[in-house]
Amino acid sequence: MAVAAGRSGLDRVLDEAARINAFFAVERSPAGRVRPMEDLWADGAFLSARIDAVRERLASRAGRPLGDVEPRVAASIFFQGIASRLLSPAVAAVLIGGVLPDRRALGWHADGPTLALARTGEPGARVAPGDEAEALAGAALEGMLAPLLEAVRGRVKVAPRLLWGNAASSLAGTVAALAAARPALAGPAVGLGEALMGRPPLHGLGGPGPGGTMADSFVRRTCCLYYRIPGCGKCGDCALLER
Repeated sequence: MAVAAGRSGLDRVLDEAARINAFFAVERSPAGRVRPMEDLWADGAFLSARIDAVRERLASRAGRPLGDVEPRVAASIFFQGIASRLLSPAVAAVLIGGVLPDRRALGWHADGPTLALARTGEPGARVAPGDEAEALAGAALEGMLAPLLEAVRGRVKVAPRLLWGNAASSLAGTVAALAAARPALAGPAVGLGEALMGRPPLHGLGGPGPGGTMADSFVRRTCCLYYRIPGCGKCGDCALLER
């Protein structure tokens, strides 16, 4: 059962996780500048602006006009980015310090088109050994990504299985990055990733390649649609790649 963790304990664990890579970083922002986590799915204008910003950025990076980037592609890539930024620090914090940054402890700092995950100042939840998968499924998958997924689908027509496949890919990337940066946590990271992949809503959406683990080989069973932008290819874990 999860119990409240001290703010200083959560800050220490998040600071340590942030050293892995940018996806694990959670900004320390003044409380007045942090929007509640729920704004991302409850504030339609805020969500639309974030998806539009991703669409513009994708077009710019590909050197293509905005019309060449379908709204559903932008929505897909937006959701995958958010999934990575939520799952990475959450998985790391649970494995490094047994503390989970839930939706009370996390919010958003928006500076123009840039959206950063930020700390609200609320404590996270202490997670008992053996309860990691249950805690992450409840707080991250069901508590944050599920309502976001429904809000995205309410604004752009995109399949839920595709979006959850993006979350599965993000989880695999989190496990691989954590295992590479912290070899001592490779086993627990793989075990936690496999436990989450074995339950809804991620069950059946991907798994390790032959002879591999989530730390070094992952193949998803859906596609994020990035290849539909002219001049852009398929991701390394894409279901559409010939293997």
